[in-house]
Amino acid sequence: MSAPSGDQCDHTATETIELPATDATQRALHEAIGYLYDELATAAETGAVEPEQLSDEVFEGIEELYVGTAEESIASVEIKYELAD
Repeated sequence: MSAPSGDQCDHTATETIELPATDATQRALHEAIGYLYDELATAAETGAVEPEQLSDEVFEGIEELYVGTAEESIASVEIKYELAD
């Protein structure tokens, strides 16, 4: 995967990617979400991030998405992000 060239990226806008809610998408998300959870839990345990950045609600939301992708019961998938300057 290659990064987009500088002229393709608007650093001021929130970007949204809509993914098809296929079985393949959900399996890939399931693996990625599991990895994300583990990394965030490790970061929280080691103090690599501030505790207020990783609230219980963050972990609960990740767990809910993890279970939903395992059951392949997600109806739509949207990733929203904003690039930092």
